Amino acid sequence: MAVQVSGAAADRAARQREAWILAALAIAGAMIEYPLAFALKSLDRSELVRALPFLGVTIVLAALIPLTLRLNAELGLPGAPLLAARLAGEKLHFSIRSLLRVSFGYAFLAAIAGASVLALVIVPLMLIQHGAGGLKLPPTPMLTVAPGRIALVGASVAIAAAVSEEIQFRLVLYAIFGWIARLMSRDSRGHPGRRALWIVTIGQGYLFGLIHLAPLAGTLFHSTWRFMLGGLVMPQTWEGVVFGRLYLRRGLEASIIAHASMDVALFAMAAIGVLHTR
Repeated sequence: MAVQVSGAAADRAARQREAWILAALAIAGAMIEYPLAFALKSLDRSELVRALPFLGVTIVLAALIPLTLRLNAELGLPGAPLLAARLAGEKLHFSIRSLLRVSFGYAFLAAIAGASVLALVIVPLMLIQHGAGGLKLPPTPMLTVAPGRIALVGASVAIAAAVSEEIQFRLVLYAIFGWIARLMSRDSRGHPGRRALWIVTIGQGYLFGLIHLAPLAGTLFHSTWRFMLGGLVMPQTWEGVVFGRLYLRRGLEASIIAHASMDVALFAMAAIGVLHTR
């Protein structure tokens, strides 16, 4: 009996440490992301101030991480298997090499999903809106930044954003939405059913797209329904769906790796593009 009590206390302590680490990573990632984006001149000072509410949302979601970790066990969600195994002193049941291979594969799928939405939906809509005169995009401040700075600072932004956003959307929101979905549909184990998990995956991806669209809402959208509809055609929405499926398959660390590697590659291509235009 004493051994069982001791084991339960150890598990509880490990879960508390895991919650503190994940909360710290989520908040630190968000706090690092915005100043680095400002360093790339992709944000002006007013936009940096407007980013404060998003930091507030991050803090609220980080506070829900202890609840999230308890829900993961109830819902059969993977959580952060690498971190949990490390804190519990357990051996991994999969290899890091296979984790990286799957993560990079999903990063490629997410990039294809985002690029497809951009090419098939957003660009045609913008061309139609601008009429026969052609599409004239406003100058991008990043084009004035040195390519090396774009690559290095951009990679830092990508990693910080991937850590923070994956904890918020894949770990926290997936558990909350999964708990709600289980009330409507559950399997024989009491976990959300397959259809419910797909609804959760699309739902959290949709919110992922909306949060990236929100900074542009005032200038591009003049009604709530247009803003909500715009979330469906955001590349980040469908990238979030891909990352959500990866999270279900391999856990938080895999989705962080996929998210970060995709964004790092995009910043590297942006740096190469700027280099070739000079």
